[in-house]
Amino acid sequence: MENVTTKRTAAKESAAKENAKPPFALEGIDHILLLVDGMKPAVQFYADVLGCAVEGALPQYGMLQLRAGAALIDLVDISAPEAAWARPPVAGGRNFDHLCLALGAHDEAHLRRHLARHHVEIIEEGVHGGSRGESLSLYVRDPSGNVIELKGRPPA
Repeated sequence: MENVTTKRTAAKESAAKENAKPPFALEGIDHILLLVDGMKPAVQFYADVLGCAVEGALPQYGMLQLRAGAALIDLVDISAPEAAWARPPVAGGRNFDHLCLALGAHDEAHLRRHLARHHVEIIEEGVHGGSRGESLSLYVRDPSGNVIELKGRPPA
């Protein structure tokens, strides 16, 4: 009888361990949806300043999809009638803090000049941890006030 009890206990422990982990593996950020106030200045910022490319449009939702490396940034223009579904109940209400974009190899001085040329102010900077380790982060705002963290690679 003791052997049967031991086997049942072991089976329960094994099942508990299997149920403790999600049944999938995360591979990274797929997309982020940002509420913007005006599509034209938002697209200019994400395309001209950050180098995203327009990949798709869902005009019935007031939405554009931009390619950002392996991920997408969805922009919803809450000033458009089609985007009424996305308007927060309180003007300016948000549930978003910032978006962190992982940068490839780059020259920091050139990046700073590029931002300045586009009249994009660095609102904060520092060395912070991230998915690839500790590296310099520059924080900027898009035309709708969303905070974007530009994170370089860790030093070699």
